[in-house]
Amino acid sequence: MPILLFCWLPVVALWAQSPVVKNPRTTPEDVAAGGRIYRSHCAECHGLKGEGGRGPGLTRGEYRHGSGDAALFNTINNGISGTQMPGVYYEDHQIWQIVAFVRSLASGAGRQKIPGNSFAGEKIFFGKGGCAGCHMVNGRGGRFGPDLSAIGSSRNPSNLRASILRPSDDLPMQWWTVEAVTKAGANYRGLRFNEDTYTIQLFDFRKDLVSLRKADLTRLQVESKTSSMPVYEGKLASSEIDDLVAYLYGLQRKAREE
Repeated sequence: MPILLFCWLPVVALWAQSPVVKNPRTTPEDVAAGGRIYRSHCAECHGLKGEGGRGPGLTRGEYRHGSGDAALFNTINNGISGTQMPGVYYEDHQIWQIVAFVRSLASGAGRQKIPGNSFAGEKIFFGKGGCAGCHMVNGRGGRFGPDLSAIGSSRNPSNLRASILRPSDDLPMQWWTVEAVTKAGANYRGLRFNEDTYTIQLFDFRKDLVSLRKADLTRLQVESKTSSMPVYEGKLASSEIDDLVAYLYGLQRKAREE
């Protein structure tokens, strides 16, 4: 035991003194090179100026999976499991250049100023709008739609508004409606929550979350690629839409530095 302790203490000391990883590629040329890669591979989801869209906005400099240089490198390199964010096949120096460009998007940027009253929007969300019937916010609400507890960190106001007015325009695969029939004759119909080579998980409209082995199925088909969320254009006044967007945009997560 004394020998192990003698060996371990220097390692702990060295680890504690090791510097935080910083981006080695931060020249203007590196930022420009990272921008070219970003525009060809990242802008489709995150917006040309990092304003967000299908993917989170990048202008605030705060990110769910870590806001340090090393955390950004890891997110870009490996992607985020369970999301539409893939990893990339670039050399390390190119990934660092993307990190440098993402940093430049956040320089001096902050939250957007938008019209609407978030307190009134919260009342609409849990009341007149009926949003909580399917969506959960901080443990309150339903589970048949995406959890919106931190939606303001991953969607900009324009995207939030579009999702309310035209929910089927950009619907991810996990919210498609599917039907599955087993060899035993059981029929399941619900939202395609997740799928891999051997199994599919869906939110059955009657039996909550169900996991099925594809080998046990006689039929598996997509019934609809249209959102089950109602279209609110014409159902809510323009000012009410403003309030609802203000409430959703205010739902932010706390970023982790590393």
